[in-house]
Amino acid sequence: MTYHRGHPLTVARHEALLSRLPPSEAQLPVDTRWLRGRAELFRQAAERPFALTFDTAWYAEVTGLAFHPHYVAQVYRGEPGARLETPLMVMNLSMVPTRGDADRALAHECMHLRVPSYGHKREAFACAQEILDRVGSLAA
Repeated sequence: MTYHRGHPLTVARHEALLSRLPPSEAQLPVDTRWLRGRAELFRQAAERPFALTFDTAWYAEVTGLAFHPHYVAQVYRGEPGARLETPLMVMNLSMVPTRGDADRALAHECMHLRVPSYGHKREAFACAQEILDRVGSLAA
């Protein structure tokens, strides 16, 4: 999630997202191979395409958006009137130490793809949890 030192309510809603990974697996470290596979499940669950990168400098260069070191993740859909066919998602690996953290970040960004007009409202996070639940079903 793009963390602009977020509003406490947004942070609480994000932290309340529940990954369906078994607790022992949720605590495992993240690697790019696992994360790319997991992202495919999120694409299916969210029914939205996106390209995933871990190169934050490249992402900032191609999108024109600042991506600060404390940011977790961000998704770029393109400018209004010039939306990308495949949005671009960036994940800051240093900010997602566990698989559970990565699941929450992927769900948060996929939420913005599914319901972009909802922002960080309670309903948006209900959508994020629904995506997490679908990922859990797909992975079972």
